[in-house]
Amino acid sequence: MTSETTADGLVGQELIGRGTPAPDGAGAGATGPGVPSPAEATEEERRRRRRLILLLMGLLALLGILLTIALWYFLFRKPLPLPQIVNVPMPGYQTSIYGAQSPLGIAVTPDGSRIYVADTEGDRVVRVFALSGAELMTLEPPAETGAEHVPMWVAVNPVTADIYVSDRPTGQIYVYDQDGVFAQTFAPTTAIPGWQPAGITFDATGNVLITDLGGPAPRVELFDPSGNLLRTFGEQDHLWFPNGVAVDKRGNVYVADSNNGRLLVYAPDGTLVSQVGRGVGIGKLGLPRGLSIDDEGRVQVCDPTAQGVHVFRVLGEGATELQYLGFFGSQGIGDGQLSFPNGVASDARGRVYITDTGNSRIQVWSY
Repeated sequence: MTSETTADGLVGQELIGRGTPAPDGAGAGATGPGVPSPAEATEEERRRRRRLILLLMGLLALLGILLTIALWYFLFRKPLPLPQIVNVPMPGYQTSIYGAQSPLGIAVTPDGSRIYVADTEGDRVVRVFALSGAELMTLEPPAETGAEHVPMWVAVNPVTADIYVSDRPTGQIYVYDQDGVFAQTFAPTTAIPGWQPAGITFDATGNVLITDLGGPAPRVELFDPSGNLLRTFGEQDHLWFPNGVAVDKRGNVYVADSNNGRLLVYAPDGTLVSQVGRGVGIGKLGLPRGLSIDDEGRVQVCDPTAQGVHVFRVLGEGATELQYLGFFGSQGIGDGQLSFPNGVASDARGRVYITDTGNSRIQVWSY
């Protein structure tokens, strides 16, 4: 009798171990293969809820994006502007030229053999350097204009090769020949009250474009070589301390509206056709100052608050948005690092020249 009981007990245990249900009330909490425990079931429920929450959050984010696009189109009747980013190589650092003192404006001959730099401290003259770094000469302001001078921006006339320099305290533009000899003062043939010239550039025919900080309102003025005023524009756009100005091959005029943090593009007739604004996103500006356009159609914009240079593609035919190409530079005192860069110029050999104002030097970069 004992042996049968033992045998029955063993058989019962083997059957239960193979998944045979135990008698009612015996081992109610036990589980077999394929049957999750209460703890496992609870964890699976939590995972399912988390997946559901993440899915709902994703759908809400997508709905928010769609609503933003719809609202933008409803308000402005045009697509939401997105940064245009392409994989374009930026220039690399080559060398530095020392001897300038808090340089601001800069200009260069097409072959890069002469670099004109406006010193805002020290002797406050325009220094002329060779690419090797050797100082060739200085451009002195005319003695009859007094002792207070601060050269700001510099430009080379593509037709005559004369050098034009704007002087902030005297509110004048001095013109020098290729040998550095003062030739004349450039001024409007009809006086403009409060005239305060700053940025200077030229179109292909030798007409002069100047950003005027004073006058009736900050604006851009186009003069012929004799000083006759041909056109003004920008007054209606409420410019605030416009500085750098440049012209592309189509005759479009690019203006660094510095204190508004904008880069404005005007058609040859003075119509505003495009702009880039201030911001912290990709392709946005902080305090744009100097401008240059190279032979490859790249617009370089010096931004001292970003401690570097933004690069855009010139405006294409019929386009209204500037294509953003990239940025180069970083803050510091080492090679290739900048401290409040202000001026930028380009030569015909792919070199970019930057006035590294805080470090009192000129940096040369190259594509």
